[in-house]
Amino acid sequence: MADSQNTMHALTNSSLSWLCRSHAVEQHAIQSEIKTLVIIANYACDFLTEGLQALPEDFFTCIEEMKEVMESIDLRSLDFEKRVITLKRTKRRLEAKASLQNRNKEIPE
Repeated sequence: MADSQNTMHALTNSSLSWLCRSHAVEQHAIQSEIKTLVIIANYACDFLTEGLQALPEDFFTCIEEMKEVMESIDLRSLDFEKRVITLKRTKRRLEAKASLQNRNKEIPE
């Protein structure tokens, strides 16, 4: 019985560790995409000069690229929020299990 509890504890710690790593990776990816968006926006600004009669094609290309990056950020942020909820639930579940196990250890047989 103790072996199965140790195995279960290792599995839950492993899944929590994976969730934490996954969460950090997703956060980094969102930050990276926001930086990309800023870079593209700066390029788009460079095409806006005083006295310009018509916008060059490159400006519109930048706008399209920004739309794609923003859509990707939107999708990633939804996944990020799901991971946050999953991470919170997993931590609460593990805390509840640990609390229950501590109470069971305190009860003399």
